Amino acid sequence: MYEPKYQPRLSDALTSISGLRYDFMSRTRYKYRDDPDADPVHNHAFLEIFYNISSDVSFLVNGSLYPVPIGDAIVTRAGDLHMGIFNSDALQSYACIWIAADFDAPEFAFWQREDFSPLFSFDGEARQTMRSLVSSLAAAREEGGSALEQAAYLIEMLVLLERNETSGAEKPCMPTALQKIIDDINRNFATIRNVNDILSTHFVSSATLTRWFRKYIHSTPREYLESVRLSNATKMLVGGSTVTEACMSSGFSDCSHFIVLFKKRFGETPYTYKKQCAGR
Repeated sequence: MYEPKYQPRLSDALTSISGLRYDFMSRTRYKYRDDPDADPVHNHAFLEIFYNISSDVSFLVNGSLYPVPIGDAIVTRAGDLHMGIFNSDALQSYACIWIAADFDAPEFAFWQREDFSPLFSFDGEARQTMRSLVSSLAAAREEGGSALEQAAYLIEMLVLLERNETSGAEKPCMPTALQKIIDDINRNFATIRNVNDILSTHFVSSATLTRWFRKYIHSTPREYLESVRLSNATKMLVGGSTVTEACMSSGFSDCSHFIVLFKKRFGETPYTYKKQCAGR
């Protein structure tokens, strides 16, 4: 029997895409600056790519605020606290892609770098290529393109993103005092009892704090603190914590109140959420 001179060793290969799964959404709709149905600050278990087709939008990611120019993208990783902020009442067009994969694998090392920046800017040919890839992926989904075709567009998009990270991108100017407050909430949400704790710690009036949050975050201080706590609770539930552990470790002192808030936000109780995550 003929034996080839080179024996491939697939077990040593660095790249495997068999576990990659994704979802895609493209929308054009009139968005209001203070839309009551807008997603609050949240996290999830996926890599999310937000591509700005023609929107006036900023993104809050892990406490830092980034403008997203038309044709650019924001990428958030599993566990990143984030929210989109539409800055004006206008017709907004954008695409979102959520990706599940083994991002600890060598081929995805880029996404785990400590100096990872969520803002990705494109110039010239790269800008045209990114827009074409988003359009092609949307068309392939709508027209029943093969899974291989769709995966090819998605992988090419990830490669393009890796080549066009905007390292050290400047952030829009939030008041320094507000940035300190956001950082404090993100670090100490479990021990901050209420908004009064924030006011006394940072020597700011309730009216000023509310005005800052409305202007820059399109939220209230209480809503933001609550969202950060709920986001931490979901991470703990996914990680195997009990409902009581997730409640208390996230800064809620009353489990009944926690369950009501959780169900209002996610449409199911923490226990049901935990069971469904365990079954995935």
